Amino acid sequence: LKGLVFRDNTSLTAMAVKNRHYLPYRGDFDEKQHVVYTRKHNLHGMQSLLILPLVVREDAIGTLCLAARRRDAFSNNVRPTLQVLGNQLAVSLANAASVRRLEELATTDGLTGCLNKRSFLDELDRKLRSAERFGRKLSLLITDIDHFKNVNDVYGHATGDVVIKELGAILRRMKRETDIVARFGGEEFCILCEETDTEGAVLLAERVREELGSHVFQTELGKLKVTASLGVATFPHDAKTQAALFETTDKALYAAKRSGRNKVCTVKDI
Repeated sequence: LKGLVFRDNTSLTAMAVKNRHYLPYRGDFDEKQHVVYTRKHNLHGMQSLLILPLVVREDAIGTLCLAARRRDAFSNNVRPTLQVLGNQLAVSLANAASVRRLEELATTDGLTGCLNKRSFLDELDRKLRSAERFGRKLSLLITDIDHFKNVNDVYGHATGDVVIKELGAILRRMKRETDIVARFGGEEFCILCEETDTEGAVLLAERVREELGSHVFQTELGKLKVTASLGVATFPHDAKTQAALFETTDKALYAAKRSGRNKVCTVKDI
């Protein structure tokens, strides 16, 4: 049953959610008559069944399905205790979901889903210490959208947000599993690439630049295309501290801006 997905139907599970009441009423199970999930995915060899709705503030957030091979496993003197346990489980699950959501809000950017600046700096500090300890390379990419103020002025901030969101999606789509992407502020993004030299980081930067440059945004004022400039620097070759790595990468970004934009620059271009 792991990974089973099914639509709203007439199963006992669906009915327990709708009615917010345990099923079946006597706790007896007949697999020929009762459908627990779907007719194709049913329980076999069970004689007792209890499906408890997990209710939080009048909303059923799920069910707990208990089954036994013996009859009368969930009699009247057992069900109230199991319902109390089900209620406790529902509250615990809801609290866990709330904590996870708060953690996401504290660490990620709401518009793009990338890490926020504070969380990225924490990750950068941790990755730098690891790279220094094990003698590994660590590359930093900084990118922002060219002439972004003009996009906001001409097309409006709503369109500007769409462009920022798309750049974030491109970065998240193109990064490797071990890379870290963050929205550093405004239209500026950072990518941190573990065990990656400058050459490898430049290849990623070029793919990002080309992907964004080929994307066409549909707006009320017509089609819109934007470009991005990127700077790349690598620890420890180009810088040996967090501050120096940021400063060097930032200088490489501005070198790309000065030389015409829609480019990728490194330390050699500063």
